[in-house]
Amino acid sequence: MQGGQSFQMGSQYPFGYPFNQSVLLLPLPDTSGIYIMIDGNQIDITTDIITERLRYSLIDIKASNGLGRVNAKMETIENTTDTLNIGFLTALRHANGKDWWILVNKFESNQYRKFIIDKSGIHYIDDQVIGEIVHNGVGYAAYSPSGCWYAHYVAYGQTFDPHAAIYFYRFDRQTGALSDPAHKMFPGPYVYGGVAFSPNSRYMYVSIMNQVLQYDLHADDILASETVVAEYDGFLDEQGVPTRFYGLQLAPDNKIYGNIPNTNSRYLHVIDQPDLPGAACNVIQHAIYLPAHNFGTLPNLPFYRLYEATVSCDSLISSAAPLPPAQTRPAIRVWPVPAADVLYFSADAPWDAPLRLILFDALGLPVLEWHDLQLAPTAAISLGELASGAYFYTLLAPDGTAVKSGKAVRTR
Repeated sequence: MQGGQSFQMGSQYPFGYPFNQSVLLLPLPDTSGIYIMIDGNQIDITTDIITERLRYSLIDIKASNGLGRVNAKMETIENTTDTLNIGFLTALRHANGKDWWILVNKFESNQYRKFIIDKSGIHYIDDQVIGEIVHNGVGYAAYSPSGCWYAHYVAYGQTFDPHAAIYFYRFDRQTGALSDPAHKMFPGPYVYGGVAFSPNSRYMYVSIMNQVLQYDLHADDILASETVVAEYDGFLDEQGVPTRFYGLQLAPDNKIYGNIPNTNSRYLHVIDQPDLPGAACNVIQHAIYLPAHNFGTLPNLPFYRLYEATVSCDSLISSAAPLPPAQTRPAIRVWPVPAADVLYFSADAPWDAPLRLILFDALGLPVLEWHDLQLAPTAAISLGELASGAYFYTLLAPDGTAVKSGKAVRTR
């Protein structure tokens, strides 16, 4: 687009930004079609992973008859000319429901630099020193959907002595204040990993290469509530590479998706029911087969469905959300679309009866039928020898009533 050439990171790293969450794009509050892009400059990746300053660019996606235009380019953000950890860029809506908070950690310190993005741009607010020193490394940061928690997972150290840690805090959306710091160290060989929160903000998930851990944020001792909800199952992709656990990202469908570390891979893991405790969260390993290879990345998406604060974090109750009334059946989800080998059927809450599945080809002929389909918590349907192409499914209740119909696509 106009003005979009010669971004330094694009020329320095032609295949994309080299670290997780090292760039963030957000809609500028109270504007139409204006986005702000935040990234770092002068990255040192030889001994430490740092940036000497952060910068912003403003992009009008409606300008030039819809082709877009860069209105401001690589401008230095105030109070960021310093040694800062690169990556971990994520955002949370302010308590006013419009503006955005961004936190940046100073290199090898427990000092956090805080910024607000409003309709006029990005502005420095203050610094806060809290908790343990955060080691320099790579990883992921996340806010809970409630806005009450902030966490980041960091992998650090040398290849012969790897370490990792999770740091998490309570967060105040009004003031930006962090409180109640906690952390846990993970010795090698646990290195690559990530962090994400459940949609109801009760559970924090941490991936540590060979395991996925769940923490109950309503527990009196959060770290003591640690539960292993998945162990790497030994699966190798078509290149013979282990599909271990890496980053985690809460998606708009209320599932958490995880990528594969340190390799090109076409697989993603899924935490199917992240609002449920323990094994009921249902971690499905290598569940998604992508149409193309992906090298260690996930979309860097903040939680958009958080608006003006109406409930204090201190007033949140410590019980799980109630189930819907018996006469109200939960929604059924069918994923992924497209699918490679397996089609999954799951419900947002326990389903009260087994179902019958019929899969039709493009001519309307039945090609697969499955009886007594149990959505507890997820039904996995192998597509077997079906050819690539479009199919149509119908789910029937025991009385023959169609409860859901739709389209599926196989890409193998």
